[in-house]
Amino acid sequence: MRGEIRKLVNATNVIDHAYLVKGRSIAVKPNIVVLLYALADDENLSQSKLHNNWLLPLSTINTIVTECRNAGYITLEPIPGRRRECYLRFTRKGREFAELILAEIHAAEEKAMRETVARFSPEFVEALDFYAAAFHKALNLTNENTQ
Repeated sequence: MRGEIRKLVNATNVIDHAYLVKGRSIAVKPNIVVLLYALADDENLSQSKLHNNWLLPLSTINTIVTECRNAGYITLEPIPGRRRECYLRFTRKGREFAELILAEIHAAEEKAMRETVARFSPEFVEALDFYAAAFHKALNLTNENTQ
């Protein structure tokens, strides 16, 4: 079992590294790539949701949100009924920027998935997601532990 666990950990590190290197190669901070990626997939993304789902520290989120607002990529829209929480919204400039940045990443993800689909079914993806959650739980980690 240790061998399989080591392969799994190494594989996830290689995947994380690929996103990091790609972000650097296009002169975009890796955490901004994460924000663009998350916002492109979730029209109801808030800073707290970004923190909870993507496990970025709140201080990092505050920094990248400020940078993206100052660059004209996003705006903040108050969430009705929530005092201090806002949705993150792309501006037109931001959506165009995100599409430019994410196009190659999404194409590479899809290519890699097509190449591996013969070996890995959608159930594999579900199993990996389940494993990640179970491992997190086994370590007694909460979102506060990841800050």
